[in-house]
Amino acid sequence: MTVLGINLVKDGLRYCVLDGSKDTPVLVHFEKVQTNNFPNTQQLMNWYETTFQNLITRFSPETIGIKVSLNAKKAEITPWYYPLGVLHNLSHQNQINTFEFVAGNFTSSKFGVDKSINIYDYIDQYFGVFQPKWDKNQKYALLAAWMNLK
Repeated sequence: MTVLGINLVKDGLRYCVLDGSKDTPVLVHFEKVQTNNFPNTQQLMNWYETTFQNLITRFSPETIGIKVSLNAKKAEITPWYYPLGVLHNLSHQNQINTFEFVAGNFTSSKFGVDKSINIYDYIDQYFGVFQPKWDKNQKYALLAAWMNLK
């Protein structure tokens, strides 16, 4: 079961593709993708549509997990919330289920790990550490995908 996890950030997005099962997830690919300085929202949303469609075509996910933020400041509304509509529309057109999560959803127990273990540290132990872009934003994308593995 291939799952795509996406975390939108102010200057682009992070994504992670997992396969396998919830108990034995396999990291297929991950990447940090940055936007250019687009002169208007329409061109930015066109970029997101193309980027999302390319990810769907490349990885053929059965499900997409999306980490969302509920605390956007005015400057973050366009890059964090508008692309969600584009992604949901593309997912609908491609008959792909989407599920949204907030950071509070990512607790150790939801991944079969003891509650005393920090899930972000566990990611490093299980999957490895990939510098320089293996930060919390990248891990959010991984966790959004992992939440959807069966």
